[in-house]
Amino acid sequence: MNPLNSLEYRKAFNDYLRRGVPIRLALKAKDLGHQTTHYIWRTRGDPQVRPSHIENNGKLFAWDNPPETGHPGEDYGCRCTAEPYERGTSEYANQTISSDINDATPQWNTGKFLDYFRTGGGEAVTLSKTGNLAGLIFYFFYAALVIDRINAQIVDAARKAKFGHFTYGFAGTYQFIGYVFAFGKSVVSGQFVGSVKTQNGMMFIEGSISYQYADEFTDPADLRQMATGSSALTPQSWQWTELRGTPFSITDTWTTNFKSEAKLSATESMYRWPE
Repeated sequence: MNPLNSLEYRKAFNDYLRRGVPIRLALKAKDLGHQTTHYIWRTRGDPQVRPSHIENNGKLFAWDNPPETGHPGEDYGCRCTAEPYERGTSEYANQTISSDINDATPQWNTGKFLDYFRTGGGEAVTLSKTGNLAGLIFYFFYAALVIDRINAQIVDAARKAKFGHFTYGFAGTYQFIGYVFAFGKSVVSGQFVGSVKTQNGMMFIEGSISYQYADEFTDPADLRQMATGSSALTPQSWQWTELRGTPFSITDTWTTNFKSEAKLSATESMYRWPE
């Protein structure tokens, strides 16, 4: 029988007509002609990928429990693909935000950061207070493609541990001008805490990552950067504090849940990090 004529489909369609909600029909994998019950979402990895689909990349989904976006290829113009998942063979790695994101409104833009530089008296702010935590996380993870690098680093750390509990710390300086010009370069650090099991050449990794963002808003017009080569405040560079403002720090934290299945052999894996 055609699954579109099934009682389940008719109930879903009637629900749509009654309440005006999108149809999220949970057809079984076999009804859809798939040999596996689950798949790994893969994007094309280019700037044309829509944000909601970038968030799905590398995540495991069931054919009978579609994500809010629908399955790959269902959305208009979607070029994403569903890679069949087989436990013990397929690889994936993903992170899911686990902390609350409580951004204030309205969201600060560059102009508001400049105003606060002049009037804030140097009092520190959080990304959430400026309404920029969610946006910066998305930019950091997906627009700047940092999440793939962090995933690969954690998988590589798991290879060294092989079994049991392990931790991994990381930190880097990243350019955020593409998100909000006033941000410039900022430091993002993180700490993974979790465990790994190895079986038949595959690693099964689970844990959580605590992230910390830190920046010092000191050089909004880049005068100090151009004059001295650095935005850092030093006794020799105070004369380049433009706009008669007071520097202030911007910080925040967030956490993610991490899950991965990856090959123990780095040469055979899509997740590897160079020494």
